[in-house]
Amino acid sequence: MLHPEKPARNRAVRQEPLAFAYFGLLLFIFVYFARPEDWIPGLAFVPVAKIAGALILVALILSYGKIRWHLPWEIIFLALLILQLWLSVPFSPVWKGGAIDVMLGFSKVLPLVIVIHATVRSLKRLRWIMIVQAASIATVAIASIVQAGRVGERLQGALHSMWGDPNDLAVLIDLSLPLCLAIALTTRDYWQKITWVLAMLAMLYAVMLTASRAGALALGVAVLVCVWHLGVRSRRAWLLLAVPVVLGALWLYAGSALRQRFVHTSVDEGVRSHGTEASESARQRKQLLLRSLEVTAQHPILGVGPGNFVIVSGVWHVTHNSFTQVSAEGGIPAFLLYSLVFWRAIANLRQIRRVRHTRRTFRLFATALEASLAAFLVGSVFLSLAYHLFPYCLVGYTTALLRIVKNERRVSQSTRRVPPKSEPVGAAVGLVGPAS
Repeated sequence: MLHPEKPARNRAVRQEPLAFAYFGLLLFIFVYFARPEDWIPGLAFVPVAKIAGALILVALILSYGKIRWHLPWEIIFLALLILQLWLSVPFSPVWKGGAIDVMLGFSKVLPLVIVIHATVRSLKRLRWIMIVQAASIATVAIASIVQAGRVGERLQGALHSMWGDPNDLAVLIDLSLPLCLAIALTTRDYWQKITWVLAMLAMLYAVMLTASRAGALALGVAVLVCVWHLGVRSRRAWLLLAVPVVLGALWLYAGSALRQRFVHTSVDEGVRSHGTEASESARQRKQLLLRSLEVTAQHPILGVGPGNFVIVSGVWHVTHNSFTQVSAEGGIPAFLLYSLVFWRAIANLRQIRRVRHTRRTFRLFATALEASLAAFLVGSVFLSLAYHLFPYCLVGYTTALLRIVKNERRVSQSTRRVPPKSEPVGAAVGLVGPAS
């Protein structure tokens, strides 16, 4: 039986525009997540990140004609968030120079997400960008285990890179684990499946070694989302059996420091004399949360400026909560826009699920992105991640995936409407001869 929609689908895949812009995007993702300047000799003296950032700007310029400024709401909300944070800079009552430095780094997220929206127009491109991110994080996790850098009893990122903090490293791995699972389930190569499974085991092991409570909670949420969609609803019995066995073994073998931190977690001031590092950390985070709410109430419109809560905290610490980080440093309007960005990303995935008869690969990637976003939202309640770029990459991926699903559905519907070419009536009985 012939499938008329396949030629149209194949033509859509072949006619992928903006190849150079997409290559610049892949390079930026690799540089940002893998941090090659931290582990390749000689690259430490090369401004790799600035070069990659310049490539993103060039990619944005090249993709201008294709964007036509029909941007989805999540990108509009992100642009308004950045505008609101920039507006808070000149009115900062603390340190305008520090706020400018933070915004110069964070503002790169807008062209990054726009380029993802403009260039990632096929499942093949989306899959490759996810592979680059997942492989980069898996490499960082494995390198961290091999190097065995420690903060006390906790694993830290390899070579003291930007992922050197155990909490940031754990949440970053949590966000990438569902992507690894989706890639492993959609590849047909047996050895690639084995490679991705081994990478996931190493990443899970690294999360346990970080002894990050936020990382453990985010991992639990990601696992629950994946098990629900891929195990329960899709009736994969092997997944329902394998996940508890693997997590239980890792918890018993590598989770001793993590168990101790959970056991000694307390915010009760009455047990201060018997406090441990974990309980002191929990109490301090409670105080920082209250202080960030107080700063939000004192500066509700523009906040104290991006990055400046550390100065007004009283203990030179961040808020350890991404939502109050944004509200304290950018005001309540920034908090609302920040929330809307991720609400729209979740809405994109729900819209994909409402599309009937979508390909299995689309559903798997939608599940992976939902698990990653859920892990981030849980982790961001305990960590200050608002100015990192990686959560906004997930937002861009949801935008791209929704657009790809809509385009394929449109192509499929248009091919069904085209009636087959009919031959002249006489041709069937030989009454119509060849044209002279």
